[in-house]
Amino acid sequence: MDLLSALHSFVRVAATGSFSAVSRETGASQPTISRHIALLEAHYGATLFARTTRSLMMTEDGRSLLPHAYEVLEILETAETALGRRRASVSGLVRLGVTTAFGLYLTSRLGRLLEEHPDLSVELVMRDGFGDLVEEGLDLAVRIGSIAEGSLIARRLGSVHRCVIASTDYLARRGTPEHPRDLLNHPCIAYSYGGTRHDWQFARKGESETTVAASGPFRANSSEAVLQAVRAGLGIGMLPAFQVEEDIAAGRLKCLLPEWTIPELPFYAVHTGPRTLPLRTRTVLDFLIEISDVLRQG
Repeated sequence: MDLLSALHSFVRVAATGSFSAVSRETGASQPTISRHIALLEAHYGATLFARTTRSLMMTEDGRSLLPHAYEVLEILETAETALGRRRASVSGLVRLGVTTAFGLYLTSRLGRLLEEHPDLSVELVMRDGFGDLVEEGLDLAVRIGSIAEGSLIARRLGSVHRCVIASTDYLARRGTPEHPRDLLNHPCIAYSYGGTRHDWQFARKGESETTVAASGPFRANSSEAVLQAVRAGLGIGMLPAFQVEEDIAAGRLKCLLPEWTIPELPFYAVHTGPRTLPLRTRTVLDFLIEISDVLRQG
């Protein structure tokens, strides 16, 4: 079992890029993790990581070993599950990358998952924007929009419905737009990743598609910042419906231009590992699939 433990440490060091991160994750001491890697290097007669005082880089031999290590651990976990050794016990840590808006939505619903699997731990890594899953040590990530990286394995969960929203106080002061072109007379709060142009597209039966260049004195690369700005009456925003549904139900915000449709965004769960996921990661993915219906609500 020493070799299997070493393989497990190896794949986690490869994912996190850090001995200390794996030590914190597993509860094993950092010297133990180092010994695991040394055991593998002695066993295979190869250097798996190039170490400096500031960085840890996987070697070509390490990259060659990685898919085989995943396969061995998956076979073991599948066998254990099939033999009933773990039964309903799903254990271990899953690091899940999410957007800020979806992370906040998910946080209020994770209690049921963790109650069902008391040995499971979930760490949310929340950021608006796409990072590298391996560099950030993520087991799984949620992404909204197109998936560019060919190395990612993606499971489409559905589509995100968006709506144009404004506070009731703002509308009382400035009036309610009746057509997308009316937005040109209002400050629009763009949710962006730093681009200079932010086009909002609208379609309605019997009319050609309308595109409005959203502009105003404030924009942000955080959906939560955009939401706070809309609540404060700084202007009109476009955000995922699941993020603003409580504000709309409470009467703080109003969904505008209801007769117009806005292109929906594809919604994915992605990972970098083999298609057969570890049981703990598969359990979290199944939970994401279960709750993803809310993102399709209009």
